[in-house]
Amino acid sequence: MLAFLCTALQTACKTNFPPIPGAPHAQTDEREKELPDALDKLLLEGERAERTGDVAGVGTAYRSARERFPEYALAWSYYGEYLRFYGADPEAAARAFRRAVAAPYTDKRATAFAWRGLAEIAQHQGSVDEAIRLLHKSIDLMPLAATHRSLSALLATAYRDFAGAAEHASLALQLVPDDPLALLQYAVQLVRLGKPVEGRSAFVRALELGGCDERGPSEKPVHCCILYNAACYYAVAGTNELALVMLQEFFKTPEHRHISREDLEADPDLEGLRQDPRFLELIDRFL
Repeated sequence: MLAFLCTALQTACKTNFPPIPGAPHAQTDEREKELPDALDKLLLEGERAERTGDVAGVGTAYRSARERFPEYALAWSYYGEYLRFYGADPEAAARAFRRAVAAPYTDKRATAFAWRGLAEIAQHQGSVDEAIRLLHKSIDLMPLAATHRSLSALLATAYRDFAGAAEHASLALQLVPDDPLALLQYAVQLVRLGKPVEGRSAFVRALELGGCDERGPSEKPVHCCILYNAACYYAVAGTNELALVMLQEFFKTPEHRHISREDLEADPDLEGLRQDPRFLELIDRFL
């Protein structure tokens, strides 16, 4: 979908699909205002582009949303995530997320997602404690599946707290039961916790939702985070051949450069591959 600094970029591909799932409102804010239909349409266009791997379409939609509706927090939150994940521009992304927090017309999803985005940036900078604080700030405002996915990835990668990672993946699924990335995160931890049958069931469902074949290739584009986390599942399950197949498919996506060689080698999910010369060859070829 990322120890941070190393874990930061891993977390990016462990947590970034879909962008902002819906969740029940938890608080009220006098700045709340219903979204204009045109803004809602632009954001939906961006989400569709993300799911099909159309990076240019993502940028066009979210940039247009920010330019046409600068007073709306949600436009800035989506644009900030685009800058952070696809644009690899954390400074500009942080500015956009702060604009979301301070926007005249707010929305709890937007503000909660902005705090989550700032947490991801803190992870990139190696500030794990600050990232944890911001993620909990986001959840306190409004629980989002994306934020629970971020916590799941952070706990697993930075702290090796696999039980905690499973809990937050489960909480994400309580909010969005058909979230393919949360299902993949949950599947990985179920295998670690000695529940391979349940893990396999979650994994198969995730691939169905993500439009991905069990060997990676698909008639339609598959989001890079689905491919990366599927590789993690196979590696933890000890199916190294398929883990390598999924990693190769992941490397074919333009977003694979969000993860460095150091990030891959530090990911606990891929520990079983580290001595495999084919894994090293893949890294040498693509990174």
